[in-house]
Amino acid sequence: LADGGEQVVLLESGGDSNERQAGQDAAHLNEAVQTGLPLDGVQNGRSRMIGGTTALWHGQCMRLHQLNFSRRPWVAHSGWPIAAAELDRYYAAAERFLDVSGRGYDAARWSEHAALPPLPWNEDHLLHDFTEYTPRPHLGQVYRQRLASHANLHVVLHATASRVVVENGQVSGIEIRDTSRAPLTLATRRVALAGGAIENARLLMLSDDQGVGLGDGRAFTGRYYQDHPIIRTARIVTHDFRVLQDRYIALHHKGRRLFPKVRLAPAAQQRHQLLDATAVFVHDHDDPSREALRRLVLAARYRRRPQQPLQDALRSLGAPLSVLRDTWRRYAKGLATGARPSAVWLQLWIEQQPDPDSRIVLDPRRDRLGLPLARLHWRCSDLELKTSRQLTRWVADDLARLGLAQTQELPAMTDDAVWRQTVGDAAHPAGTTRMSADASTGVVDAQLKVHGVGGLYVVGSSVFPVCGYANPTLTIVALALRLATHLRTASAVTLKAA
Repeated sequence: LADGGEQVVLLESGGDSNERQAGQDAAHLNEAVQTGLPLDGVQNGRSRMIGGTTALWHGQCMRLHQLNFSRRPWVAHSGWPIAAAELDRYYAAAERFLDVSGRGYDAARWSEHAALPPLPWNEDHLLHDFTEYTPRPHLGQVYRQRLASHANLHVVLHATASRVVVENGQVSGIEIRDTSRAPLTLATRRVALAGGAIENARLLMLSDDQGVGLGDGRAFTGRYYQDHPIIRTARIVTHDFRVLQDRYIALHHKGRRLFPKVRLAPAAQQRHQLLDATAVFVHDHDDPSREALRRLVLAARYRRRPQQPLQDALRSLGAPLSVLRDTWRRYAKGLATGARPSAVWLQLWIEQQPDPDSRIVLDPRRDRLGLPLARLHWRCSDLELKTSRQLTRWVADDLARLGLAQTQELPAMTDDAVWRQTVGDAAHPAGTTRMSADASTGVVDAQLKVHGVGGLYVVGSSVFPVCGYANPTLTIVALALRLATHLRTASAVTLKAA
């Protein structure tokens, strides 16, 4: 937008990404009340600073699948109001923005590792899957200088948006707070909320005297809260640990890092009425010498004294040989560690069925700015349980058929209560200001404008009607670029008319 001549003010609740306490001074504003399944990402998965949560991000990128955009009769409230193809060119632009190759996220990526043949999964049930890592995930660091020097872009730090001001159905400003003074109001006719799925919904509710939301679809604000349930369902006992370890930890090729996975085939999802899901093989490695070396390196990097310097120095004496071995494997063969794992686990990442009662509301308790806290109630449906168990059994069947491993099911495979006690979140909140064709089913329209409010837009994972299982950042960036294109076009039309 700024490159196109627009004057843009970026309000950042936290500080500069180079500040020593960046993200910590404003972390208390991430406090929330939880009443449902526990969400670790509410505190540990959000960051207030320039670059936001990319400061915590490992950098995994992939596109949502076409299936995720489609209306599926067996998945309640599924479907997007736009087709998957609508995002293709914006996905390509997002891949360039994030320095991702754009070479795809499916079985074709195995061609880059011709010496390592992929496992022949039963394609009636299972398909190959990949994510690709951006080499520079912390966007606050990557774009810091550009943000600071751009003539059309004005960054305001430690400025928490507390209310959208609307007059006669049109945005007229944004109320801003910090801890040192009374609220200020920035006059503007156009606002784009980009605070994440929790804060986008919360800010819309804070902007309404009844605490419900803004616009014609306000009743849906905060509803359909989704994340990516993560759960370990089985222990894998391999006959040759190298077969899975070489293929399913990380692959490196020409500066690109890939994470190979196994996903549910769309045809199997339809046939058995399942959600989208992917499986990864988590390898535990108990290596005290390498852990000691890692602690010493981190202490040196952050200029702090190790807690046990002598003990760690002695323990680390055994690490150089394994580090040399892993360095050779990484750069000569494009593979991860060659150490024998202490355990291998099957871990699943699952799409959620949108549930209107999985939601955010305002709580009577208040934060340090005097604003009501968000109260979250996260639920998982029986369809998530069914999907995880079926995927586990198909992976186990194929591992046995291929003679690679035996699978020991964990209690979550048969006990629903244990499943819900064991499941965790990926810190990928979504769905709380969902995109919809009209105000009868959602908060924002296909162009991300709040139904019935002029000049007010919402962008981020909060607008996802369904979030699939894909890491959301690439889709968030694609939608942001699409919104920027729409806003620039709208500006040009307005100027021409004037």
